[in-house]
Amino acid sequence: MTQFNNEKLVCERYILGALDVNTYLVYEKNAKECLIIDPAANSERLIDKINQLGINKVNIFLTHGHIDHICGIDFYKKMFPESKVLVSKQDAVMLTDAEKNLSVWLGEPFSTKDADLFVNDGDVVEIGSVKGVARLVPGHTEGGLVLIFDGMIFSGDTLFAGSVGRSDFPGGSHSKLLTGITNNIFSLSDRLVFPGHGPETTIDKEKLNNPFFS
Repeated sequence: MTQFNNEKLVCERYILGALDVNTYLVYEKNAKECLIIDPAANSERLIDKINQLGINKVNIFLTHGHIDHICGIDFYKKMFPESKVLVSKQDAVMLTDAEKNLSVWLGEPFSTKDADLFVNDGDVVEIGSVKGVARLVPGHTEGGLVLIFDGMIFSGDTLFAGSVGRSDFPGGSHSKLLTGITNNIFSLSDRLVFPGHGPETTIDKEKLNNPFFS
């Protein structure tokens, strides 16, 4: 587990699952609410941390609907029955369709229940008193989301350190991906970028050094 902080939020990264997905626990300092972002697999350590903090409101935010980012949903929903699963309307079908979430391709079909809430472009996502904004950035999937807070952005499989997400899966588009990153991420002030795989980076580093934008 790796921990990052800004003035109001704490972000803890847990690398989970066979594909080493970054699952994030994000919570407001001294508050009792959190987001689990991209629950890739069961993690007792993550559950223990939530209980240790005394958090009593847990929601689950999905940057997109591919299997490696959603296959822990049932575990966390069981542990926190009141939690809400948030996903874009475009990717919502991937939760219930093993072919669309690509788990069929891996030989272990997976599906879960419908999402609780649809997230649209520009929607506010709250963690306690802290407000973030979700932006729709298609390209890796049709309904890929990034979640933006002061000082940090969760980019899913849209933007990585030194790379961008694959666009050769169903619903992908390389041109939409690059345009979306330019318009919705590179237009922001510099901040930490927490991707779905690999190390954190910053917006300024990617604007200067990412080979897909040189």
